[in-house]
Parts: sequence; structure tokens; C-alpha cells
Amino acid sequence: MDKRQILLITKDAHSFLLKALIKSLNGGGFDVVPINPNAEEIMYLKRNDNLPPIFIVYLEDYEDKYDTLFPCLEKLVSEPNITRHLYLVGNSIEISAAYKFIPKNLVAYAFERPVNSMEMIKQIQLLSAGYSYEYTPENLVKSEHLDPKKHTLLLVDDDSTYLKAMERWFTKEFNVFAVNSGMNAVSLLKRRTVELILLDYEMPVLSGLEVFQIMRSEPSTAHIPIIFLTSKDDKKTVMEVLQAGPDAYLLKTKPPAILVQNIKDFFAEKEKKNAKNADENAEYKSDLPGADIPSSDLPQSDIPASDIPQSDLPKDE
Repeated sequence: MDKRQILLITKDAHSFLLKALIKSLNGGGFDVVPINPNAEEIMYLKRNDNLPPIFIVYLEDYEDKYDTLFPCLEKLVSEPNITRHLYLVGNSIEISAAYKFIPKNLVAYAFERPVNSMEMIKQIQLLSAGYSYEYTPENLVKSEHLDPKKHTLLLVDDDSTYLKAMERWFTKEFNVFAVNSGMNAVSLLKRRTVELILLDYEMPVLSGLEVFQIMRSEPSTAHIPIIFLTSKDDKKTVMEVLQAGPDAYLLKTKPPAILVQNIKDFFAEKEKKNAKNADENAEYKSDLPGADIPSSDLPQSDIPASDIPQSDLPKDE
């Protein structure tokens, strides 16, 4: 079964809200298979090897089905050696009612209505990749230990050996956060502020390109510069990397000292541009009409003071 397929369990897939949700999921690259909240119909798909690995239960007015539906889903998501993910969509009351029929730890995520479809797509993509939102690297720098004189980097690479090596190389010059997946990077950026992300382009499951696109689509991370790291220097890979539109790309094969210097140069150039922009703004303001005219040379009122009503004159203290 295609891993990009979603089984949408709902009583009415033809309602306006469900049509809009299905359209959004289709646009996010998922093939949506609507089905009634009926355990027998779901098991029929399984017996015929047509069961999608992602379940979304759109909670509505069918609580009478919970006692058969959720035990069925619990069995499916708990099946050994098969990865399946269960999501709930409903209001807080409906979600709480569902948890009476299925263990909370078996639900990958519960989305409260009204649903932000883009946020749902991002979370399904990331969680279905097998990462945990709760991951916290052992070497995570605590905010109170950050050196305010240093720039702060986020290193993202699934190769733990290379990740630790990079951390050693950069720590002398920068504050460094290091995570081993795109999911963990997204999670960390909700709690930390960084000035530059070094992102591995060739990560498995959720590629560096997909992580890049997610970060660029999120307002809170869209402004952060991203430099791709790649071990390939063939023309095809380089063109793919550049087409994505990162701030730069670096080859992993470069000597550590050169990589560190490249990042120092990146920040130096950025500061140079910021200073130039500041000078240009100041020069622009100085060129505005009247910017250099002393206040004594400005036109004075042609109205004699004697013509100003006494009520409008400033009173002595």
C-alpha cells in the first residue's frame, strides 16, 4: 500500500468542510480514501491488502460506533512489524470521548477543529517519518549557557558521527544546537532562536529539501538563513540544491577549518550588508527635502499674534 495514502474515517465525506480538507490533503501529496466509521469495512480493506498506513478519524455524531471502531483501530496501529499512524480530528469534547475507547499513547496527534490544514499536512509528514516531538539531544546547549558575543547555529544531520564532529568544529566559534532529524529541528525551533541552519541535503525518509520547504512555509522560521550540506558535487545534485533556493551550499568533503571559515565569512558578509543598508537608509533620509534646513529658516506663520484668540495662547504657569 502506498505510504502516501490516508484512510479518512468519516460519516459524511461530501460535506463542505470534508471536501475542503480532502482537497488540501490531495494538494499536500496525499491520496485520500474516505470510508465510513465501520470496523467491518476497514478490516475488509486489510484483508485485501488495500489498507492505507495513515488513519484520520474525523469525529462527528457517531459515538455509537466508538465501541467497535476504536478497538479495531487499536488492533491495527498496534500490529507488530507494521507502521501505522492514527490521527483524530474533532472538538475538545469529541476528542476526550474518543480517548475513553482508545489509549492516548496510540494516537499520533489530535487536531482540534477548526483545523489548519497546512499545519496538519506538515505534522503528518513529519510524524509519519518516524520522529518524536519529544526528542531532546543530550548535548543541547541551555539558553543560559549561550555566549551573547557568538552567533548561534543549528546543525541538522542524520549521521550521528558527522553531527558530533561538526559540533566539535563549530563550538569554539559559535553557539551550537545539534539535532539528528528535520522533525527534531522543527521542534527545537519552537523553543530556541538561531541565526543560521546547516541542513544535510541527503537525509533519509524526510529529505533535507522537504525540511527546507517546511521551514520556508512557516512564518516563524521562514526568515532564518539555511545552508545545505551535501557530500555530492556532481552537476545534477548541485543544480537540484541551487534550484531549491537556499542561502548557500557547502560540501561535506571540505576540511573542517575551511567549513568553519566559510560560516565566519557568511556572518561577516551579512553584517557588512546590514551596515551598508543602514548607511543607505541614513543617506536617503538626509536627502529628503528640508532635512538640512535649520528650524529658524522654516517658514513662520503669517498670522499676527494679535489675531490669535486669547483662549488659544499658552497660559503662564
